[in-house]
Amino acid sequence: MATVKLILRTERTNKSGEAPLYIRMIKDRKPQYISLNFRLPPSSWNKDEQKIKSSYPNSTRLNAWLKKQISDVLGTYVELHTNDVNVRTKDIKASILGTASPQFLEYGYNFIERKFQSKGKTRTYKRFRSALNKLKDHLDGKHFTLEDLNTSFLKNYEYFLTKKHGNKENTIHTDLKSFRRILNEAVDDDLLPFEKNPFNRYKLKWEKTTKVYLTEMELKAFEECEVNPKHKIAIHKDVFIFACYTGGLRISDICRLKWIHFNGTHVIIDTYKTNSTVTIKLPDKSLGLIEKYKVEGQRPSDHIFPLLDSEKDYENSDKLSDAINGKNAYANKSLRKLAKIAGIEKPISFHTSRHTWATRALSKGMKIHHVSKLLGHASVRTTEVYAKIINKDLDDAMDVFNN
Repeated sequence: MATVKLILRTERTNKSGEAPLYIRMIKDRKPQYISLNFRLPPSSWNKDEQKIKSSYPNSTRLNAWLKKQISDVLGTYVELHTNDVNVRTKDIKASILGTASPQFLEYGYNFIERKFQSKGKTRTYKRFRSALNKLKDHLDGKHFTLEDLNTSFLKNYEYFLTKKHGNKENTIHTDLKSFRRILNEAVDDDLLPFEKNPFNRYKLKWEKTTKVYLTEMELKAFEECEVNPKHKIAIHKDVFIFACYTGGLRISDICRLKWIHFNGTHVIIDTYKTNSTVTIKLPDKSLGLIEKYKVEGQRPSDHIFPLLDSEKDYENSDKLSDAINGKNAYANKSLRKLAKIAGIEKPISFHTSRHTWATRALSKGMKIHHVSKLLGHASVRTTEVYAKIINKDLDDAMDVFNN
């Protein structure tokens, strides 16, 4: 009789602190392991009770799924053992997994569901799903395994993304980076041999982009351009200027900014993108803009800027993500109009405010590690690109002596 048990292989814990979960079968003292394509922190696993601890997200659903996997393995064993009492554990494993490489799309969709959707990482989930959906469109129902995604396929697929979807180099890079992440996980799960991972040899391409920012004169022109104060464009103008003076806050954070986040001198908020806490002392310009939006009877839970509806429930991460994306698109449309009014010939978007704040901060002498901290960067190296922009501007300024 074979024994079947769930095993968390802590010796294979990855850099994220998560270990892979396996089904272990032992018959005649010979073990076989079946990967469940699922990882979790060892602290979230109850070894004695053979289940995920209740503190882990979606533990009830996941534990029900684990019970089904064990039941399926035992069912396969009983069926094979009925026909052959000498059936081996490796025969059971082969029957369960099959001999062919798993389907890439099926594995990919399951991976992002477990890794991102179940953990509330909506932005990442949507990015990976978009990449998989484009691949699904390209395959058009064709049988496609993990091993079929090879270097030859990647070259042809790049051409497809360029011609069919009009994707630029950096968009293609993002899609293929998603595939690389999925294949790396498949290698960890023993579903794909390391040597068959095409990304060991295939180099992803990335085109350096120019960061658009406003100079002092352009920002002044932007601030002084006149708009209808009753129109939404006036709010978009204010929040853009607010970001230019307030640590380059992203629109996702300004949309979520509530009075409870403001203590009279500082805003303190957990950023939407990285979930890191930033504390920013507001300069006079920012304080003046906040004062403009104070109304009688406001509650701490009300939003400072009227972008999101304070009465709506945005606890659902999908709803919040969709709402922010919609507000960002609307704001960018207004900003293009404002730039035209101000005589600014740059393709600005709301993110331009972030670049504007960073370059202004450095040019005014703020230390780079302070700039990095306020931007919420994980490393100063990410911030150094702004220092290079400032140095280039200084170099260009010296060219006046050549005239």
